[in-house]
Amino acid sequence: MKNQTFTQGISFRISAGFLIVISLIVTLTFVGLNHITQVNSQMKQIVETNNVKITLAQVMQNVLQERALSMHTIAVLEDDFLKDDEYMRFSRLGNEYYQARKSLEKLIKTSEELTIFVTIRDLTRDTQPEVQSVVEQGLYKNDPSIFEKIRQQAIPKQRLIAEQVKKLVALQQKQALRALDRAQSSSNQARNLMLLLGSLATILGILIATYIIKCVSTKAHQLEHQALHDELTGLANRSLFFDRLGKMIRRGQRQSISFSIILIDLNRFKQVNDIYGHQVGDLLLQDVARRLNKCLRKIDTVARLGGDEFVVILESQSSESVNKIVEKLTNIIAEPFLLSGKEITVGSSMGIASYPIHGQDCITLINRADAAMYEAKRNNVAYLHYSEKTNFSEDLQRKF
Repeated sequence: MKNQTFTQGISFRISAGFLIVISLIVTLTFVGLNHITQVNSQMKQIVETNNVKITLAQVMQNVLQERALSMHTIAVLEDDFLKDDEYMRFSRLGNEYYQARKSLEKLIKTSEELTIFVTIRDLTRDTQPEVQSVVEQGLYKNDPSIFEKIRQQAIPKQRLIAEQVKKLVALQQKQALRALDRAQSSSNQARNLMLLLGSLATILGILIATYIIKCVSTKAHQLEHQALHDELTGLANRSLFFDRLGKMIRRGQRQSISFSIILIDLNRFKQVNDIYGHQVGDLLLQDVARRLNKCLRKIDTVARLGGDEFVVILESQSSESVNKIVEKLTNIIAEPFLLSGKEITVGSSMGIASYPIHGQDCITLINRADAAMYEAKRNNVAYLHYSEKTNFSEDLQRKF
């Protein structure tokens, strides 16, 4: 009888211990999955919401730059029909700026963003009548002094707005980093809690905790990769490109080395989209990305800036070597693409700028490569190195 009682007591304690272990494992699993969901939600919001805000602010930047170019064009054009067309483009850009600003206003949540946004809105309201007046003078008067008014009055006012928009982009990028830190902090808390619960359970509990932590880490790396790489092509995106370009410039300053950037724009890409559809256009961009990667070394960087524009950073190359690589890139892009059973041929236009002779900061280098690329496109040649002749205006930054 005593043995039976003793056995029953042991069975009870084992059962109770087993139930405690199972409870700890269930609690660990529940808490871990709950935190994983929260971290995933936070990081997804960072990737989606903050990227949307930054994109809208960059659209505003691009429009301001395009409007500056449009003002120059209206001032120097002599043909009234061409002036009317350019004025319609100027007005359309203004509408795009307004729509982007209204969309961005709905997403603004912090007082810091609101302060800068109110400044942008007030500057736009105060300067728009004067800018419009100067542009209309250029539209109806063939007076050389109009160009000077645009340069000295209208463009500086546009630049004030552009500087505030740039400030807003920088703030939003900082907020994205702070949000990532908060998400990482939440991930760390989840990990510590899982380790604490796992230490009270059996080896099975520890294995489950390790698995969940691994899942959190893997998902964080995946989202980090998404934030820094182009979703369609897998190449570095604009943010990662400018980060690497900045690092190359700092390295060049320390070690006195040179490097080149190549801005690539596909020819006839719009026709491909119009004729065959955007799905074929996306396949074309993916094939172009693969071909570019195939031609370049691992130490070089190739990125997609958006649309059909790509950019390459070539480390420590002589002018002759750069030309050989550019010719190789030109030839491989010119080869036919077989997409969805259709053979499609596109060309490319490339502009090259080199550090430090063509610029010693990111914006100058990319703008000068852009100027060279457009000069190559205008002259119907495969590529051009930047020269002073291609730098038609130091005040213009097309979209960078």
